[in-house]
Amino acid sequence: MKQHIFYLFIAAIALSSCTKDKDAFCPPPGKQCGDSTLYASLLPADSCVVFPELYGPSYIYERIGLGYSLIGRSPGNPDEWFCTISRENVGNEGSEIWKIDTCSGRKEILIDSVRSQPKINKNGWLLFRLASDGLMYKLSSDGDSLKVVSDQIAHDLFDWCLDGEAFFYRARFKKVAYLVSIEGEVLDSFNLDCHAIAGRENRVALSLKSYAVTNTRIAILNLFNGSLTDVTDLADIGMGGPLSLIWESDESLIGLFAGRGFFRIHIPTGIVEPLKETCDNLIYFYPAIELTTPSWLIAGRHDLAYPEIGHVYFTTSMVMLNTQTGEEWKLDLDQ
Repeated sequence: MKQHIFYLFIAAIALSSCTKDKDAFCPPPGKQCGDSTLYASLLPADSCVVFPELYGPSYIYERIGLGYSLIGRSPGNPDEWFCTISRENVGNEGSEIWKIDTCSGRKEILIDSVRSQPKINKNGWLLFRLASDGLMYKLSSDGDSLKVVSDQIAHDLFDWCLDGEAFFYRARFKKVAYLVSIEGEVLDSFNLDCHAIAGRENRVALSLKSYAVTNTRIAILNLFNGSLTDVTDLADIGMGGPLSLIWESDESLIGLFAGRGFFRIHIPTGIVEPLKETCDNLIYFYPAIELTTPSWLIAGRHDLAYPEIGHVYFTTSMVMLNTQTGEEWKLDLDQ
């Protein structure tokens, strides 16, 4: 018993130091089952490689192996993770959603033909777009209760909000966004040409068209009163619009930018600071903040090999990045 308490004490000290000391060693949260087998490995510091510029045709990118993308951890079981897997040569048929238990080793496919990156709420409901009809669907963490929850063909732009009881999405063929209950009832609509979308309670962070460059205006929509508050215009600091936005806290957002990486956007001041850069040989995609441990950012990662006669071969993996220390860990869920 004393030994157990000692380990909990050490874990508490480590967790505390992770948020205060950027030089601290900070592993991801461990398993709850007592199994000491690591499911994550610390990645070394990245070395950026500059690829030659091509004049005329662009590079042909070819993935080696399966494509992985991390959705997140099950709110009801911290040892259970959800991810998507893309098979070889599937064309436009989409990806599969898998549930993987790091304690038991059990792997279960929940559904296939998913065309968007799913989002999970605190109650374990998965929200995504299907390839068959382009509509939004919800699915329980057990793989049942599949239900269509949109009446418009959706864009790959959506997120949960209002404590997971509703979601916000943009229609694909018109500049209109909808607030929809978890049961599929349209609660409100907004004439917004929005792109990156991130929901948090009654607020939705958006990237919008600005006076200078498309999608560089970052603003927050209040769902209760419909007000739109500007945070910053990224064009003013020479940046383009984000590929995606996620909430890090009530006071900050993290944006992923093509060719640049992750940047933190401070909401009260509009200040933008670099968090993690990308390179010609390293690209991130589909980021999310881990629900139970918000100092951890989860994402997909492309590692690209040096070009061979116009071809770039790459592999994908699932990673966790500590936003306080900068440490990055590779998750080996599909062993």
